[in-house]
Amino acid sequence: MLQGDRVRLRALEPTDVEAIWSWHQDHELHVLDGWLYPASRGQIAEWLHGVGEPGFRDASFGIETEQGTLIGYVRLKRGSAEHRSADFGIAIAREHWDQGYGTDATRTMVRFGFEEMGLHRIELDVSVENPRAQHVYEQCGFRVEGVAREARWRFGQWVDMTQMAVLDREFRESITATA
Repeated sequence: MLQGDRVRLRALEPTDVEAIWSWHQDHELHVLDGWLYPASRGQIAEWLHGVGEPGFRDASFGIETEQGTLIGYVRLKRGSAEHRSADFGIAIAREHWDQGYGTDATRTMVRFGFEEMGLHRIELDVSVENPRAQHVYEQCGFRVEGVAREARWRFGQWVDMTQMAVLDREFRESITATA
């Protein structure tokens, strides 16, 4: 278990399927998110089963409030072991938006990526239609690297994606600046 200031990141469990499936049904989450896609309960169960398997390339955790309520999940998907990079993703149930949980979960997971996984670079894509998330990522040390035009097909239209990344030294600097 990883402890943040407001959240705990804990192992995902088979019993989390229903909660995760319900978040995947939220249309606005799909519009705002860069990698979330509609998934069946079976696909989610299969993913959760794989999370604990030896050789699984992702670090994935459930996000819990201090009261123990599961409100989302976060993951780092390893890209290149040689280049020590990973893609970051997060999903939080709509009723828990704008309460600081996303910022804390992001900061906690990014710290884990650099300190425990030995990563050098963590990157993400965020919809240009989601400035709220981009602001959260900037608070956690991510910098805009560019915009990928018409990079995702979402609900019958092409969506531009802002590409962001943070390096291990930049993250340490952002933590020092906010302390």
